[in-house]
Amino acid sequence: MLRYLRWIIISIVGLLVITACSQQEPIEEPLTDLNGSSFLLMADEDPLGVEEGPAFVMDAIGPMYFGVLDLTDEQIAQIREIAAKYRDEFRALMREWKDGKSWKEIRKKRRELHEKMRREIEQILTDEQKAILEEIRTQLANGEYPDIIIEKRVAFLTEQLHLSEEQQEAIRGLLKEYGNKLLAARNNSRHPGQFGMAMMRIFKELDAKIIELLTPDQLVLYNQLKEWHRFKGRRHYDYQNWPGRP
Repeated sequence: MLRYLRWIIISIVGLLVITACSQQEPIEEPLTDLNGSSFLLMADEDPLGVEEGPAFVMDAIGPMYFGVLDLTDEQIAQIREIAAKYRDEFRALMREWKDGKSWKEIRKKRRELHEKMRREIEQILTDEQKAILEEIRTQLANGEYPDIIIEKRVAFLTEQLHLSEEQQEAIRGLLKEYGNKLLAARNNSRHPGQFGMAMMRIFKELDAKIIELLTPDQLVLYNQLKEWHRFKGRRHYDYQNWPGRP
């Protein structure tokens, strides 16, 4: 009887230790677990292959530059060459984040890396492209989700869902509001797990509010967009050949 009780106590203690360890592990939620709605505010990945994970990709240089600057093929090739030099340094920062460092602890290093890479890249950009980037940097520094990114997203949704002007205006306001919330959640996170939970909550709320604005026909198209982005996130599939690809 005593031996039996001893094993029960050992089992309970072991379970408590395992549970405590699992709760402390700083895991960031993958984009594919956000019901497909992450595309409303984030790129699926960094086209430069330098940064990965929602916390990094949401304002990484690659998605920003490739998404708004209308780069030439020559500029793209040159930017990829420059970015490759910084890949190992960014990956070291991402490991620190996954190991549980707060965003504040790694933000300074990341800004320094971005600045070094930006100075090289801007040598091959036009004055108009530089002006766009300056506006983006100013808004991000003020904790504001960039207007030009929102406009690009509204234009995409308008094309895909055939939005009315009233719907466009409402969605524009929602993307600004929740984009700002997303930045604040990332910047104030003590570890990846905290940001992952906040991100899940933000996209769930945003998704619900977008759905309220859509007609039944638009909702069908919107759900197809979300499913495509969920599918796209599963890297072992060839999403280019998926029949629902927009």
